[in-house]
Amino acid sequence: MSFLPLLPILTRYPFLRASREVFSDINFEKEIKKFPNVLEEAKEIVLASIDGKKIERSYLESDIICKDCDEPCVKCSAIGNYNNCKFCMKCFSNCSFKLANEIVVKYKTQAKISVLRYIAMRTIASQIEDWARIRFAVSEANFYGEILKKESDEVVRLVASECGIKVKGWNVSVAGYIKASSRIRAPEWRLLNRSLKGGYVESTRREVERIIVEILRLRFSEKVPILFEVPELARKIERKDIKLDLGKVDLDCLPPCMKEILIQLQNGMNVPHTARFAITSFLINIGMKVDEIIELFKKAPDFDEEKTRYQVEHIAGERGKSVEYTAPSCDTMRTYHNCVANCKVSHPLVYYRNCKKQRLISKDANKSQN
Repeated sequence: MSFLPLLPILTRYPFLRASREVFSDINFEKEIKKFPNVLEEAKEIVLASIDGKKIERSYLESDIICKDCDEPCVKCSAIGNYNNCKFCMKCFSNCSFKLANEIVVKYKTQAKISVLRYIAMRTIASQIEDWARIRFAVSEANFYGEILKKESDEVVRLVASECGIKVKGWNVSVAGYIKASSRIRAPEWRLLNRSLKGGYVESTRREVERIIVEILRLRFSEKVPILFEVPELARKIERKDIKLDLGKVDLDCLPPCMKEILIQLQNGMNVPHTARFAITSFLINIGMKVDEIIELFKKAPDFDEEKTRYQVEHIAGERGKSVEYTAPSCDTMRTYHNCVANCKVSHPLVYYRNCKKQRLISKDANKSQN
């Protein structure tokens, strides 16, 4: 059975490019009729991700079997030593390992269902508003990040390779590292603070997993061709109002991007680091105190008060170079997929200040009329 070792992995990671080779002859419209529940599952997952909820998914936990197999599928010194593997897929496509037919059918069916569901989810996400699609992207990337923690080293390297990340041992090529780390504001991720060796940045397995999650978040934020329409789904998606006391901050004047980040924090969602930096620097710029901002992060699933305090104080200029950071511009927010609306301004602070001025003018006008 060609690609047999990849089938269980595709049930967990259907976004891998290898799925195109394994199911090169797949016809989405025909196949989705054979598995009608797949579309409903896809809708449920998208809606749940937007609300910050999780839905259990079935997948196979079997690992790559090539390293324990003696079948002569291809002459390659990397088999059994995946540190040197470039994942050209020749060993998988030439797989001659024998399994009972019912097991092979089970593996292939589950892999196909997973791929179909992924295609349906991306199609659905491409039809919803930007803010909702960004929530979906963050939730999905974090979902795969959690699975990666349980995987063998070989599978993590395979997923990294398929995401375009070159890895030697656990060191990441400079190009791949910069692509992901530029979206992480923590000082320890700056290239200047890392060791370089032969064109690779010294990294750990956990950092490679984090890089994969960043790449996936960007990928899932992008739109794909529409294969089917889901107009009824848009009616189910609601953007909840913020119910917070932000002191002197005028909630009604918050730009949509910052309001969206606050909603995600309020709902306990795992907000990406770039969004956390954006909301922190923005709130500092408009006058919020460090302790007040730390309170907003307490619902985050990975909240660590000591680390959060350090990062907030650093952004506020109370640590390090004693320079207060300015919130990212709209162009930067768009680059990091944190922009959720076209506000026709160049900076979130401009939006906020314009709104405050307009409200002040309206208030004075009402007073003069009275």
